[in-house]
Amino acid sequence: MGLGLHGGGVSVVRWLLKNKAQVTITDLKISSELKFSLNKIKKLPGAKNIRYTLGRHEFEDFTNQDLIIQNPGVPTNSPYIKKAREFGIPIVNEAVMFFGRYAGKTIGVTGTRGKSTTASLLHHILKSPIKGNVLTGNIATTPFFDIVDKLKKNSWPVAELSSWHLELMDEYKISPAIGVVTNVLRDHLNRYSSFRDYQLAKFAIIKHQSKSDIAVLNADNIISKNFAKHTKSKVYFFSLKKKVKGAYLEDKHIYFFDGQKNILVMPTDRIRLLGRHNLANILAAVTVAKVLRISNDKIKKAVNSFRGIDYRLEYKGKVRGRDIYNDSTATSPDATLAAINALGSRSIVLIAGGVNKDLDYALLAKKIKSKVKFLALLSGTGSDSLLTELKKIKYPTDKYQANINKLPVAWALSLKKSSVGDVIVLSPGGASFNMFINEFDRARQFDKLIHDSQKAKK
Repeated sequence: MGLGLHGGGVSVVRWLLKNKAQVTITDLKISSELKFSLNKIKKLPGAKNIRYTLGRHEFEDFTNQDLIIQNPGVPTNSPYIKKAREFGIPIVNEAVMFFGRYAGKTIGVTGTRGKSTTASLLHHILKSPIKGNVLTGNIATTPFFDIVDKLKKNSWPVAELSSWHLELMDEYKISPAIGVVTNVLRDHLNRYSSFRDYQLAKFAIIKHQSKSDIAVLNADNIISKNFAKHTKSKVYFFSLKKKVKGAYLEDKHIYFFDGQKNILVMPTDRIRLLGRHNLANILAAVTVAKVLRISNDKIKKAVNSFRGIDYRLEYKGKVRGRDIYNDSTATSPDATLAAINALGSRSIVLIAGGVNKDLDYALLAKKIKSKVKFLALLSGTGSDSLLTELKKIKYPTDKYQANINKLPVAWALSLKKSSVGDVIVLSPGGASFNMFINEFDRARQFDKLIHDSQKAKK
């Protein structure tokens, strides 16, 4: 249910066909919208026997199955899922299936912000000392079912887990051996009935751990810090502000305290990632690495060579003397706030806007007023919310243009309103579905605009 476009659905279908399952695929998107995924499926052995219900769901598809595999993006209160439950059909997602199939220990990483960077950095640290280590899960670079049958028991795969993965993992009482929570901030309130429900989904990553398992929690985030009170596992923290049992920052150096002795891990002067939020992500990854007894030299070498991941405040080079950053995966106001802070005292032209996930834009509006030279605002409900807040604080009308319906228009305007030495950053602060397939489609379209401008100059 929900084939999707990120590769996880295709990977599961491939595995099911290989294991002789009779597969039905249903998705609210029509075949032309799913073309990227469907073209991959058509090439698979046994694909001719797949049944499709596209552009809609049908109740009969949910009453005569042995198993329903729910895409993480499908709401748990879907009437079709409810119907399947009435018929006693088990509901799983790809994460539940993965943890059911893989016999070894896993590192799970979740959080409102930073989980992709933390998981990617952790894999970057572990891949040299732990042969066969892989990065999988929500990040979509390597889907769960591309690697589940190839993994060795001691490879410690790093799994990025969304709150939607964790909802069903909670139902099956599954938590990874090492669970990392980067932070818990207000997000996805269009999907959850309350912030409390969202917190409970995140807590599931450590809820079912045993006494021998390990939780790694952000001591600077009150919600993740409080998770420690409700888990049986051994708890380590990470902090930018104070000494903790775990990794912490002091005088531009990273230390690890194991409960008995302090260990100097590395200085921070050669780290390439921008922003204090990324220093927090680094501390989370270092805590796990030290728990797994990775040497300081290997940690330092990996951290200093890590350039970040695609579309997370990713530096794209210069256009007409302006530095360009692609931060398309910033789909909440908090994420855009972090991007602006990370750019420090630079003169910023910001391209923002998108769909509101029932979040508050007041703090972002204040930050834009104090630090942004010009704002090109794409259309969307999130843009409307941001505009309302900007008007409340009397943001000058000559410093923004709203209701821009095309990204190329926003890009051209940003070049016009910026000067040599300025930064132009796409950091939307909202979801993408009103104008793009997803945030990665938005990112790729922005990349093309940058590339075409760079090419034109040559």
